[in-house]
Amino acid sequence: MITYTRNLLCLLLLISKTILSQEILQPSASETLLILEVLNPNDSPYENKIVKLIDENKNEFKSTTNSKGELKVLVPNRHSYFTKCGELKNKRIINIGSRGYSTFSSKRYTYRFTEFTLEFINYQNKPVIGEEILTVLNSGDSLIKKTDPHGKVKFYLPIEEDFVVRTKYKIIRKFEIPDEGYQSVAFDFRYRGQSTKEYELEVKQNKLAEIEYAKQNRIRDSIQSYNDSVQSTKPSVVIFFASDREFKHLGEISVFEESKKGKLLGTINTVWSCNSGPSEKDAELKFKKMKGNYTYYAISTQGYEWEGTYNIKGGGWKRVILEIDQGKKRIN
Repeated sequence: MITYTRNLLCLLLLISKTILSQEILQPSASETLLILEVLNPNDSPYENKIVKLIDENKNEFKSTTNSKGELKVLVPNRHSYFTKCGELKNKRIINIGSRGYSTFSSKRYTYRFTEFTLEFINYQNKPVIGEEILTVLNSGDSLIKKTDPHGKVKFYLPIEEDFVVRTKYKIIRKFEIPDEGYQSVAFDFRYRGQSTKEYELEVKQNKLAEIEYAKQNRIRDSIQSYNDSVQSTKPSVVIFFASDREFKHLGEISVFEESKKGKLLGTINTVWSCNSGPSEKDAELKFKKMKGNYTYYAISTQGYEWEGTYNIKGGGWKRVILEIDQGKKRIN
């Protein structure tokens, strides 16, 4: 308890000395009384902290702010100064002239900054609330803040640095704010886009859709496989017919199984002008085959030949077209 009381008394004494020393400072022929109100970028006082004034020769002059962020310090005339608050520098120059017995008063921020305000709305033009916004400076430093109930977020960024603004998944934009020497500049930007929650929901829905699509494909393939297996046990009706748009006729066509030495399957006399050919009822040459691959040979009475293959999967019917203009004249 004694130690605590002694420390408290020392602190009060130090503050009293600082206040007293600032109160009795008076300018002289060679020194100017500098009175500064030092503020944080959000306009709150930079209270009870040491501020350094550094001239062009790197000479330092220190003073401590009061609870209002105010300080008084005597500095030599005919010099230029910038301020340093902890690690923060404000290099907007304070020029002190040669006139003696002068007082210089000014409001000053801890550093020169861009007051950057982002308004985030979604594609329904509603404010995006609680979105994490990341700003990345050229120096590599970064800041993260969340948007407020109006979809807005505010950053105080060093005016000398360009910066990139982004959400968790998307880069919004890179900003290069011109430095025209002011202590601070304000820049507002309205962004319309998809929130992180909306993006993640869309991704989740797409994945669910992909899973459902794959499931339906498996079901369809399973049904198709079953149907194919059933169909493969049934014979297919094979229909042979000749086709030519101009009804060109090369005589009666005889069709053999496998080769010209194979079994005669039948003959064709009619030429169709379309590839759909005759119905099963009207077909001149038709027969049944079980699942498998087959070859055929055909020859007309005028000596034109056709050769080919056809595949039977089972069930239904299979049409085999003999194109008249593709018949090759047999050479004896």
